[in-house]
Amino acid sequence: MKKNIIFCSGGTGGHIFPAISMINYFKDKSNVILATDKRALKYIPSIECEIKVFNVSSFSKKKIFSNIFSLIKLFVTFLYSIYFILKKRTDIVFGFGGYVSFSILLAAKFLNRTIYLYEPNLVLGRTNKLFINSCRKIFTTSNNIINIPKKNLSKFIEVGPIIRNEIIKFSREKKTLNNDEKTIIILGGSQGARIFGEIIPVAISTLCKNNFKIKVVQQVITNQIKKIENFYNEHNIQCKIFDFDSNIAELISKSDLAISRSGSSTIAELEFLQVPFIAIPYPFAMDNHQYENALYYKSKNTCWILEQKNFTSNNLSFLLLEIFNNNNDLKVKRKKMFYDRKTNTLDKIKKEILI
Repeated sequence: MKKNIIFCSGGTGGHIFPAISMINYFKDKSNVILATDKRALKYIPSIECEIKVFNVSSFSKKKIFSNIFSLIKLFVTFLYSIYFILKKRTDIVFGFGGYVSFSILLAAKFLNRTIYLYEPNLVLGRTNKLFINSCRKIFTTSNNIINIPKKNLSKFIEVGPIIRNEIIKFSREKKTLNNDEKTIIILGGSQGARIFGEIIPVAISTLCKNNFKIKVVQQVITNQIKKIENFYNEHNIQCKIFDFDSNIAELISKSDLAISRSGSSTIAELEFLQVPFIAIPYPFAMDNHQYENALYYKSKNTCWILEQKNFTSNNLSFLLLEIFNNNNDLKVKRKKMFYDRKTNTLDKIKKEILI
């Protein structure tokens, strides 16, 4: 008999991409449901299952009245989650983090359902940390989580990152690095596109003045597209500017270097496609997990870190000049980004939860 599983995830890419991959893998083996928030709606076309969108809000240290309203919504969501789990005869709740996950996992704990968790970052997320005692197992991308509670160490199982199917299916293009032309891909996402659009074009124009031939592939927010296209065209820089592209794997694969935030999903995909990157960690990420993610990859000699407090066009152009003047360093970092494609993370998880 098929198990009934609710996969609950926050709506940001770092949470929802692994959840979608898991659902696509398990949908033929189990009865699956995705519970998430409205931010995930733009990613949902890539998934075929029942979807329940919950209305929850984050908390702020400065907005007391807003927090009271958020707390009320959280309690209502918890009560509804009890009803929803019972109605769907749920056997397993699989949490990927985020505020939505909290309410559903709390309901699952209340109803004594089996709980599994997934932690993609190098810092244990707050929701996952709250349910460590209640879960059966927690799957991680690495065994270097910096805040693992020692009493729960046996529950942590390293399985590696969950990579999207469209990335896995794409074979990295063989490309010889040379000094004639460099392709830089800029992945801003929801937590970086605006400031990236303001600072990076100026830095790249400075790079081009130093006789480097650069092709730019840049993700921006919609209302920046025309302005940034015009800027690059005025400086005779070949570019592709977009807010969303379904062929992102191909765009990444053909790049020599990426400039990106250091969310877990994005940098796992860069690693899989062997593209070294400049990490600009989002400074307001919960528990500073993006900075910890970036530090881990820097320790593996696969990236450079430029903190946002130092993120200026001058500093970035200086770093880019340093990178492209030392082609060998770029080659070394690419080789260091070896990823074992024989390892199937989803198969590992399936064996552990015995479905």
